[in-house]
Formats: sequence, C-alpha cells, structure tokens
Amino acid sequence: MPAKDHKVMQLPVSLITVETPDTKTLRLDLGPRKPFSFLPGQFIIITAELWNPRKNRMAPVNRAFSISSSPTEVDYLEITAKKYQDGRMTPWLHDSVQVGLVLSVKGPDGKFVFHEGESDELILIAGGIGIAPYRSIIRTILARGLPVRIRLIYSARTPVDFAYKAEFDDKTAKHPNFQCLYTVTREHEGWSGRVGRMDEAFLQDYLGNPNALYYLCGPDRMIRELTETLKKIGVESSAIRSERW
Repeated sequence: MPAKDHKVMQLPVSLITVETPDTKTLRLDLGPRKPFSFLPGQFIIITAELWNPRKNRMAPVNRAFSISSSPTEVDYLEITAKKYQDGRMTPWLHDSVQVGLVLSVKGPDGKFVFHEGESDELILIAGGIGIAPYRSIIRTILARGLPVRIRLIYSARTPVDFAYKAEFDDKTAKHPNFQCLYTVTREHEGWSGRVGRMDEAFLQDYLGNPNALYYLCGPDRMIRELTETLKKIGVESSAIRSERW
C-alpha cells in the first residue's frame, strides 16, 4: 500500500548502532503499533521539522529509508542511514538523534521486494548504502529457512565502508545457501579482495545463472550500467528489479 494511505506513527529510537564511519542503524520500537506488516525490501518515510537555510526557517523534511530489519523481527523496525554532509535529514539523524527521541514515521511503501516462492535463486547487487533493503531480504529468507539460494555482491569505496560485514560473514559461515562477495572501487592497503567495477567479464564469470532474479540497488549510474550489462549477457528484463537512491 502507498505510504500516503498509512497513518503517521510516533516511534521512539531504542538503539543506535554505528555500522561504518558515516553509516548508522537506528532501531525504532514499535510498542503498541505491532504487528507492523511489511515486505522485505520496502521503505518507510521519516518526517522532521528541520532548519531550511534557503528559507531561513524551520520546515518539514520527508525522506524515505529502506527497512533494514526483517518482518520476522516483530518488536521493532530498523533503518540504516548514510550521512551526507550536504543533506538535511541524514546529518540530523547522525548528529542530533539519540536513544529516546520519537520519530514521525509513515509506511510501508515500495515495490522493490521479495515474495516468498517466486524464485529459488536471488542475485543481490548493492552499491554503498544500497545494501540496506538486502539485509531485510537476507534475514527474512534465512530466518524462515526458505529454500532460496542468495548471492550478494556488495560494492563499496573502501573496506571500512562495508555495513553489516560481520553479520554477513557470520551468515556465510552458517548458511550454505548464502554467499557474499565484497568488492571495492579503490585500492586499499591490506585489502586482499576484489578491486574494480562490476563489468561484463566479472558478471559473466561470477553469476552464470540467467534464470535467477536479479536485484540492483545503488547509485543511478550503477543501476543503468548494470541493467544494460545484465541484458547483454542474457538476463531478461523481467528478471531484473532495481531501486535507485
């Protein structure tokens, strides 16, 4: 359902977790608002009265954030936000929001979702903070023990920019149907993993199954280029789902 069809919820922040130097996860306690029904991959909208330098006054700001927790976690919602210095909402979330503050939330919304039973293999390709909705999808599949193979390809600028890395590494060790490949776009001392863009040669060598469902989430340019590359190697448009940020 569209977010505009939902009432605004007032949810307190109950936990803040630092994921990377510029990324935090905020847990919002659902309290009497549970059960809160959503599909893995959907987002919520947060509204706040913040200073608008152009108007020289306080004004409402609405921003969408993917839900990074799973529907199986019924007591709370989590969002993961990257701080953008020139933004209005994310600097506030990082620098001013503390545990106990109540946020105005509306949702859920979004069609970038996973439906149980629609595929037995998912290829999840993330760029930067595009990883957030995948955490929800991955947690849902593994928590419910669904017979779905998951391949996550996670690209970031440097190794310190990977959110949830410890969690994904633990899931890789415990779940044979989950595999994660990290790749960075910049050379970094001490990094022994892959470096470089996700080009056609890489996708052909690594993926290999054009019958899987392909999810792309990241910057607009990455989405456009990867969509064309996947089509070039034989993936049907109907098997590609994307969300830009």
